[in-house]
Amino acid sequence: MIQSTAPVISTLRFTELAGSPDAWQLLRRRQARETLRSVYRANDRFIVKQFETHASLPRYRRPWLIEDSALRRLNGRGAPRTFGWHEQTTPELHTVWLIKEFIDGEPVARFTPEDLPELAQLLAHIHGAGVMTDDNNISNFLRAADGRLIFLDFGSARLTRRERLCSARLIGRDLAKLRREGFNWNAKLFTAFLPLYFDALGASRPRRAAIRAATACVTALRMIRKFLTRGNPRA
Repeated sequence: MIQSTAPVISTLRFTELAGSPDAWQLLRRRQARETLRSVYRANDRFIVKQFETHASLPRYRRPWLIEDSALRRLNGRGAPRTFGWHEQTTPELHTVWLIKEFIDGEPVARFTPEDLPELAQLLAHIHGAGVMTDDNNISNFLRAADGRLIFLDFGSARLTRRERLCSARLIGRDLAKLRREGFNWNAKLFTAFLPLYFDALGASRPRRAAIRAATACVTALRMIRKFLTRGNPRA
């Protein structure tokens, strides 16, 4: 097994891990505000996330810092391992490459009742590490070749202090998105999932009630906002 490295890696170490960019396979690319984001597969062993920002910008988001920190906390359990990030600046462009473990498997098309216990354990572990995914879309879940359920993308994650419990408000926000984009509003699945999640989290009865209330509140506020802006309330 290749050992994880420090968050910031040298040019030599970057080349040793990822090889030549000419050999990378582009998986997807999108413009996100001020940053062009590209995702590559390298050497059949790594995923390389590339972030390109104009060097003249004084301020811009740095999602690679959050994702690297989140993956280090999780340390390969239910998530890819991180091998750090490398940056390069020219007069025109600031470029960062985040290197993550490539995990072979199949995307989860939809969750079934049989998936719920493992999903509950996975999210309870992530939340217990002080990591809020903030992106519980079904497309971010992978069934690995060895059978494990994996959460792939922590680019939108929020981190809390390790010594503090994640607040009910933050968990409610995460679970509301799971209900909407992970379960596609399947109330039966979500209702069956919650007790399993609470047990895995070790939540007390008051904490369970607070998380339920926060989840319901986030869901209701989103539906109201969508209705007022003439969007689909269940989108």
